Amino acid sequence: MHEFAQLQVHFSPRRADTIKYIRETEAEAVAFVVGHAIGLGTNSASSDYVAMYDGDNKETLTLSLDHIQQVSTKIFSGITPP
Repeated sequence: MHEFAQLQVHFSPRRADTIKYIRETEAEAVAFVVGHAIGLGTNSASSDYVAMYDGDNKETLTLSLDHIQQVSTKIFSGITPP
């Protein structure tokens, strides 16, 4: 899910407006949200990964929340029945 989320995050017009640690934070946060919603447990792997890229920084998350929600919603719409 992280890699698929990266495709959504890294290969979009937004890429030019972000740096690697923001894109990695967003991709892993999307992977966590979607994975959690479909019942996949990640233990501390997602939070550890996000922390490694400074995603536990309040400013980073605040700047990324809308994008995380948009990409998660897009993925949900493709994997859930109408």
